[in-house]
Amino acid sequence: MASMESDSSEEQENSTAFLTGIKFHVSNDADNENMSILEITAPSEVSDPRLGFPNFSNHCTTCDARDMKQCEGHFGVIKFPYTILHPFFLSEVVHILNKICPGCKSIRKDLWMKGANSIARLLETKGCKYCVGNSIEWYPPMRFKITSKELFRKSAIMVEVSENSLMKVRKRGRQALPADYWDFIPKDQQQEEGFVKPGRRVLSHAQVRHLLKDVNPEFIKKFISEADSIFLNFFPVTPNSHRVTEIMHTSSNAQRLIFDERTRVYKKLVDFRGLANELSSHVLECLKISKLHVEKPSTEDSALIAALKKNKDSASNMSGLRYMKDVILGKRNDHCFRMVLTGNPNLKLSEIGIPCHVAEKLQIAEQLNRWNEERLKTCCNLRILEKGEIRIRREGKLVRIRHNEKVQVGDTIYRPLNDGDTVLINRPPSIHQHSLIALSVKVLPVNSVVSINPLICSPFRGDFDGDCLHGYVPQSINTRVELSELVSLDRQLINGQSGRNLLSLSHDSLTAAYLVKEDGVLLNLFQMQQLEMFCPNHSPLPAIVKAPLLSNPVWTGKQLFSMLFPPEFDYVFAPSGVVIHNGDLICSSEGSSWLRDADGNLFQSLIKHYQGKVLDFLHAAQEVLCEWLSMRGLSVSLLDLYLSPDTDSQKNMMDEIFYGLQEAEQTCNFKQLMVDSCQDFLAGNDEETNRFMVLDVEQMCYEKQRSAALSQASVDSFKQVFRDIQNLLYKYANKDNSLFTMFKAGSKGNLLKLVQHSMCLGLQHSLVPLSFRFPHQLSCAAWNNQKSHILTQKVDDTDESAKKYIPYAVVESSFVKGLNPLECFVHSVTTRDTSFSDNADLPGTLSRRLMFFMRDLCAAYDGTVRNAYGDQVVQFCYNIDKGTFSPTSCPDKLVSQGSSLPDGIGGQPVGSLSACAISEAAYSALDQPISLLESSPLLNLKRVLECGSKRSNADQTMSLFLSGKLVRRRHGQEYGALEVKNHLERLIFKDIVSTVSIIFSPQMSSENRFSPWVCHFHVFKDIVTRRRLTVHSIIDALHMHCTNAKRLWKINLPDMQVTSKACSVIDMENEDDTFCITVTIVECKTSRIELDVIQDMVIPSLLEAVVKGFPEIKKVEILWNEDFRVPNSHKPAPGELYLRVSVSGDFGITKLWSVLMNDCLQLMDIIDWTRSHPDNINQFCLAFGIDAGWRFFLNNMKSAISDTGKSILNEHLHLAANCLSATGEFVGLNSKGLKQQREHAFVSSPFMQACFSNPSACFVKAAKTGVADNLQGTIDLLAWGRVPRIGTGGQFDIVYSMKDEELAEPVDVYKLLGDSINSKKQDIEFEVPKVFNPTSEKHSSPFKGALRDSVFDEWKKIETKTRSLLRGRLTLNDVQRLERNLKNILRKYPIDHRVSEADWDTLMMALYFHPHRVEKIGSGAKEIKVGHHPDHADSRCFFLVRTDETTVDFSYRKCVVGALEIIAPCRAQSYKSKWLQHGSL
Repeated sequence: MASMESDSSEEQENSTAFLTGIKFHVSNDADNENMSILEITAPSEVSDPRLGFPNFSNHCTTCDARDMKQCEGHFGVIKFPYTILHPFFLSEVVHILNKICPGCKSIRKDLWMKGANSIARLLETKGCKYCVGNSIEWYPPMRFKITSKELFRKSAIMVEVSENSLMKVRKRGRQALPADYWDFIPKDQQQEEGFVKPGRRVLSHAQVRHLLKDVNPEFIKKFISEADSIFLNFFPVTPNSHRVTEIMHTSSNAQRLIFDERTRVYKKLVDFRGLANELSSHVLECLKISKLHVEKPSTEDSALIAALKKNKDSASNMSGLRYMKDVILGKRNDHCFRMVLTGNPNLKLSEIGIPCHVAEKLQIAEQLNRWNEERLKTCCNLRILEKGEIRIRREGKLVRIRHNEKVQVGDTIYRPLNDGDTVLINRPPSIHQHSLIALSVKVLPVNSVVSINPLICSPFRGDFDGDCLHGYVPQSINTRVELSELVSLDRQLINGQSGRNLLSLSHDSLTAAYLVKEDGVLLNLFQMQQLEMFCPNHSPLPAIVKAPLLSNPVWTGKQLFSMLFPPEFDYVFAPSGVVIHNGDLICSSEGSSWLRDADGNLFQSLIKHYQGKVLDFLHAAQEVLCEWLSMRGLSVSLLDLYLSPDTDSQKNMMDEIFYGLQEAEQTCNFKQLMVDSCQDFLAGNDEETNRFMVLDVEQMCYEKQRSAALSQASVDSFKQVFRDIQNLLYKYANKDNSLFTMFKAGSKGNLLKLVQHSMCLGLQHSLVPLSFRFPHQLSCAAWNNQKSHILTQKVDDTDESAKKYIPYAVVESSFVKGLNPLECFVHSVTTRDTSFSDNADLPGTLSRRLMFFMRDLCAAYDGTVRNAYGDQVVQFCYNIDKGTFSPTSCPDKLVSQGSSLPDGIGGQPVGSLSACAISEAAYSALDQPISLLESSPLLNLKRVLECGSKRSNADQTMSLFLSGKLVRRRHGQEYGALEVKNHLERLIFKDIVSTVSIIFSPQMSSENRFSPWVCHFHVFKDIVTRRRLTVHSIIDALHMHCTNAKRLWKINLPDMQVTSKACSVIDMENEDDTFCITVTIVECKTSRIELDVIQDMVIPSLLEAVVKGFPEIKKVEILWNEDFRVPNSHKPAPGELYLRVSVSGDFGITKLWSVLMNDCLQLMDIIDWTRSHPDNINQFCLAFGIDAGWRFFLNNMKSAISDTGKSILNEHLHLAANCLSATGEFVGLNSKGLKQQREHAFVSSPFMQACFSNPSACFVKAAKTGVADNLQGTIDLLAWGRVPRIGTGGQFDIVYSMKDEELAEPVDVYKLLGDSINSKKQDIEFEVPKVFNPTSEKHSSPFKGALRDSVFDEWKKIETKTRSLLRGRLTLNDVQRLERNLKNILRKYPIDHRVSEADWDTLMMALYFHPHRVEKIGSGAKEIKVGHHPDHADSRCFFLVRTDETTVDFSYRKCVVGALEIIAPCRAQSYKSKWLQHGSL
């Protein structure tokens, strides 16, 4: 028994340490030996049972464990026959060897002494023969480097002399290196002769160790912090549990345990019999098989790949990030469930229905106390009767309880889930903050499914088509309180992303709400009585008491709907004409947007005025509306797809659709003719066009599928006309059509799907390029004709198949009418599933990166937003100014409506909330597929968040907006845009040249000698005229190009003469279209220019010459911007023209914006420079500063979020912008940007960075440098079992100045803080006796709890209250509880000791009832102490110290008597007589 107690005390003593950080280092030989329990000497011992479970004997002989839960495994160690270099330090060792002299081991930078001149420096050199480079016996320099992959797999070090140095040796008259050149390398038997070459040596590990032996250790520490880890003699073997990939069933005939590839390499290391360099390659191979290593084996390593395939080693193939997520960060929980979701409208919104047999298995821990003793004992007795025994936890140990044993107070009972218990529910992926909701358990007699109310499907983004919910059962009281207070449904009524309501009517209840408001809805007395059972309010008087066609009074549907509202509720929704006054629905329109998620909808108003009753209102509304809908009836059938039952109406509708599609086709063709490629057709310049001025529809269909511009123009035109076809649905749909009714109500379906089912499919265009095209007429005959036409063409089939098409087709049929095979095929290849498959993982990637950047941002108690890493201030205020954001408001103010952060609460994880809000917008963008024709909102959001490229050689785009002065002129913007484009865009000489020829024409000149080979460039006249070029400007541009090529680009071009004259080579047919520019090469008298030089160098260089514009401007596009309205414009359409300038980064220019402004000096008045800007955020900040860049980034992010169809609170966007620019410049949303942020905050966080990307490299780098990670971030703390410092785990410091304060005795901290909060100045301005000061709930007494609410709020005026008011508020139990508290206070303090702040409040409230309270308090109460009664030395009483330092005693029993005289006068006399008998009153 004594030994057991000593063991337990020792265990408790060891468990008192707290983890504050982790330090990384590379294990040395001592570490490997100390953590191992076995030296492995044979290959069979690699999987020895002494290394832990799993093993073949099911028994760990090291710790005598019989179960895997009791043994985590043990390490072994392999002793090498040779000392080898640690593969992690190869690059550092090479760097050290290159920094020192191999002969004298001196550091190279110290070899030269300071002298007066170069001669003195030469004479005063120190060192050996390898150091002095200008000596007669010159020893050329050498270079150390790591061997190649073919040579020892990059695991050895080699030294070689470069070819240039060997050439210098030969120039000095020697054919080889000095004979003693390699003498600094000692002889080693491990060095293979095959690798010894005259100019290269492959060093053995012993030779490297010899070279490092005499190097200054302090110099080595500059590169390697722990020098004892450079060499290895021992190598650790991980436990069996780290290497077993599969455990076969006992009935299988195969090998029971299957180990991974690392086990095979361990066996090779144990049984190694080769050289040290080969051993090092095996060690490196073993390190690369690490589960954290992300490098895949090369294709050359066929043995490793074959072994992995043979073992089916999923763990080895698992990337490092996946291993970190699943194994290191993953937490296993036995108290959870995952089940299919179903709907149950009978459940309350805050409830979840769990099957009874599942609730029986899910246990919840509850500690037995006096409050729950009876309930838990009853539960235990029932389970003992059922199972015979139960397990409880008593004093930290599991104990079995049987029939004859009893549970005790303090035991932890594991009981099944009951009604009212709280569980945490989520539906993966958890992409927003409302994915986690705490619901109350409702145990139901169902099987295998969980049930929720359909109205709460929207937060989970789920439905009832097989979705699953995950549930977690909290085990501690703290967790249950946090769930109830933070993530319960009534705490999440406002959407933290947009600030709107999270819940609203949906499905059947929304359809019923839409129908019940119609004017013709009447209800009789029986129906109203039936529905009144579900209504929170009574039914009003009937709207129609008597009517000719009605025998009984009736109520309207609006009256039924009004019965759901509070009687005093007022609401107005102007867009739909909805007015509710005093709970009565006065008027409403046909729309239902005010019942859903529109701004200012009904539920936003209810949350604002009746937040605590919103869930009850929704549940009551759902019950009433669904009950009414079941009375009315609503069914959907195939007849609803036929919009109108009338045959004539259907025929008229199909005729209108046919004519509408024809109009759409004509509009598309006309739009197609407006693009540049069809200008020849409109001008009649084409010969075929002159003969056939008829539109070839099939050819136009072919062209629009070949060109993205043509296809885009046709798509835009078709959409405009197709809207009119969609509107036919409102004209022909029957009023009783259920599908149309649900669409108008907003509960199910959308307009496009209904049109496709009942009217026509319309436009079908693929969002990915295909290798085939569609014919104009979608029929099998047209498809066969097209294929036969392709086969008969004299074109190679491979060329046709290599083309890429953008399929475009119009399906005139509907699903009801039926599709032919080709129409069905067209629809299948243009569906949504194939449109975003390549980018389906993009939202998840953005969400993960945003979380890593922002999860550690939290709101501090001082109002700032700080990063947990380094306590860095990211934002000075969060949600300070509330209100509605307007375009005219200052963008610096964090204004929002419906903030997700409560006022005055610190520790809120605002970074995670912002990241979730933006991530949800990215997920919603998947509904808008990525297209070749339109910009993708998802890719646009990704581009904004990645903050562009910082590479100096990256191409950039700039946006130039035109001046408003151009609007005053007719087509001023169009002419201005063309002028800017013509001025800036570079025109290369080859773009205006039609043909190039070299003509042999010898020329004689007395001054120069010319080459007989003359170059003729035939230039298009029309392009020259259109771009405003002249012959002289082209010649000058060619001369300038040649000059720059020689001076700047160092191209050895010959001198040349450029002229323009009549050319005999030009055909007579093309004489009017082209002119000739000739280039003649000027030869030197000593050499001739060959034809190959002209053909391969001169002509290609001249063709790349820029003859117009600026070389750095690659392209200028004229685009239309709809975000701005041109001021004072006579155009009816909003928007304006602007130019997108593409600037090349090949010139190495950093400030591209300044270069562009210099290029536009001649056009400064045409461009509005106040709005023009670079599109890259880094270039923008470089041009205008970080403050302007911050606003630019914020506007871009708002625009990108708006394109996704989501609205996000400004506070989230502001925080994201501040997070990415916290370093003073915007960083990309990648590992490099995260590293820059941590370096800027001087924080090292290798564990978090390893969880983000490339864990193996992060850990190795941290270990080599000996970095310590203080575990400051959220993911660090959670992974290592600590509470993160956000939310309820947030910390704050209490800072107290000891100035002018001397603590002569122990001071109560609450009293001390209370005194320090109120300054003397405040007390003078507003003096309130402490007896009336309210205190926190934390220190309130039970008696004070009874005085809370109205009585305590009016305590200052209690002198004027009557005794009847106190008698109505207080009870006899309150007085009795007060007496017990006063008695305990009197006994628990030592004599002459001051009471605490909590007891002070209780005593001062009790003193109010003292018959002489005014005299007792006197000048004011300062403190209360416990002392001996002045007349009775053996009894205690309270002493009140006044502000004038006088003291007076008082009896608490007189206070009790005074309270009884007010509350229960009949009991006061008996109480008084009782204590008078004892002589103590």
